[in-house]
Amino acid sequence: MQSACELGTAEQPNRRQCLAWALALGLAGGGAAQATPAVQMNPRKGPSAWPERLQLDYEVSARVGSLPLRASGQLQWLLQGDLYEASLTMRLPLVGARIQRSRGRLLPNGVQPLAFSDQTRRLRRFELDWAALRYRHQRDHEAEQVGPLQTGTQDRLSLFFELARRLRLQPPVADALWTVPVLGAGGVQPWTLRLRAQEPTETPAGVLPAWRLERHNTQPEDTRMSLWLAETVHFLPVRILLQEPDGDWADQRLRQLPQA
Repeated sequence: MQSACELGTAEQPNRRQCLAWALALGLAGGGAAQATPAVQMNPRKGPSAWPERLQLDYEVSARVGSLPLRASGQLQWLLQGDLYEASLTMRLPLVGARIQRSRGRLLPNGVQPLAFSDQTRRLRRFELDWAALRYRHQRDHEAEQVGPLQTGTQDRLSLFFELARRLRLQPPVADALWTVPVLGAGGVQPWTLRLRAQEPTETPAGVLPAWRLERHNTQPEDTRMSLWLAETVHFLPVRILLQEPDGDWADQRLRQLPQA
């Protein structure tokens, strides 16, 4: 299984970037299937309706070896009709910004991304062709790559919103296991996620009740990933924790509750 951290090499500066930027990547997983099928409801109406605009700000702390790091993050969502645009920006002192963008459709049966980009010093772009069940991927001006899509595939940003959508439509159940196809640089790969339990979660915005969701690891070298998804913010993450096998970690927590 591919690690959630895709950028680093054995060199220490790249490891620092990799760990911090992984918060903008992956944690980004989305949902294709789960134990109980999701109920189809109109995403624009009713108690589960999405907001037209939403912005969440985060504080990020990390440690790589003996080096402490701090950063800021911002998650934005805009919905117009059934079309959405989302972005996740991470800013790390002395390194710069990483910006991910996802756009697509919010359908009654799920989030359907159409395009995804990941901008650091280099730009990765993905286009998803659902009629042909194919995706196109290009990094900067290199040759374009083409691969197959699976039904329900999410990019690493739309994943947040698809998970939130499912939790909003059905009461969360502890220990539910989800299998998720997620599109990244290596193509579409299955992610396995387990919904553990609801627990009080400390953030700069206060102590918030949130459901802990963990990526199930199958290899000892995989990055451990935990999300805390809170109904207070439409079941989007109020905390994201990454832990590397060598002891490095990164922790992203909600800075303040969004204004109503």
